[in-house]
Amino acid sequence: MGAGLPGWYLMKSIEWSPTFGEDEGKKFVITRMPAFAADKWARHTVKALIKSGAKIPDTAMEAGILGLSGVAMQMFGFMDDDDCDKAFQAMLDCVKISRLSPDGRTYLPPVQLFENDISDPQTLVDLRSEAFKLHVGFFKAAASQISPLAAALIPPASPENSPAS
Repeated sequence: MGAGLPGWYLMKSIEWSPTFGEDEGKKFVITRMPAFAADKWARHTVKALIKSGAKIPDTAMEAGILGLSGVAMQMFGFMDDDDCDKAFQAMLDCVKISRLSPDGRTYLPPVQLFENDISDPQTLVDLRSEAFKLHVGFFKAAASQISPLAAALIPPASPENSPAS
């Protein structure tokens, strides 16, 4: 760690602002979860995806941050509502908002995000996607650990047990 700086100070953060829509010009700060929390989130998310029947394509795992984040965000649609809500909420918990000062010239320090801070539904999608990108390494690590193990434990579908029968 740096010269007496607290650990949270050194966590990776990005600033993101919508470039269109009702939330255009708002400034959000997205901070990566601490390693243990991110690992736990990733493991639980990957397990929920596997339980839902979603498969993480090998090509997505090799495609880098943008390729994997696009595929992974689509795979959340396979998860049951509770698991998806938990995964999405964890990503939004990484987001704070910097509001404009009363004089409208500077941004104040970031504060907790509330529901009424977002007006445009696309902003939610984009914030989750940006938060996922900060955590994609943890997701890839969990998927590479859990997915092969799950594949080895789940027998391949036989023709008589397949859904098409």
